[in-house]
Amino acid sequence: MTDRRATGFRELEETLRAQADRIDELTRACASLVEDNKAFRQRVEREKDRVLDAEKARLAQVLLETHDGLELASRASGREHGSGVPALADLREGVRLTLAALEKRISEVGASRLQVVGLPYDPRTAEAIDLLAVDDEAKDGIVVEELRPGWRIGDRVLRAARVRVGRLARA
Repeated sequence: MTDRRATGFRELEETLRAQADRIDELTRACASLVEDNKAFRQRVEREKDRVLDAEKARLAQVLLETHDGLELASRASGREHGSGVPALADLREGVRLTLAALEKRISEVGASRLQVVGLPYDPRTAEAIDLLAVDDEAKDGIVVEELRPGWRIGDRVLRAARVRVGRLARA
């Protein structure tokens, strides 16, 4: 009877050990699935952010094209002769207000205007359209005029500014 009991205990211990091993195996598998799920969620979140950023950039590009057209209209209306005409003044004011509203929408998308005038020329943020002769050595290689504004969203340049860069006049 004691042999039978001892054999029963050993079998029971082996069964318990096997079940404990199986529980450990299932626990590790479950933990692995939890980690995989967490990594998947992070990938999906990164992809969602990437797609959202790309769509914001696309929308900003469309808004910038409209902005450029309105800015050109605003500049042209200021150069016209007879700028004292009330209808033209009203038109300029309407264009100015529309530009301000459009710039607000562009900034709501996350875009900001690049500041390049007075800074050294950087081909990553500006496209040099022209060189202007300067007498001051300190203005050599410095952006002296912005012809078309540049824009960025975060660290990404949406559109480089078109600029004139100072070049020291050699005598």
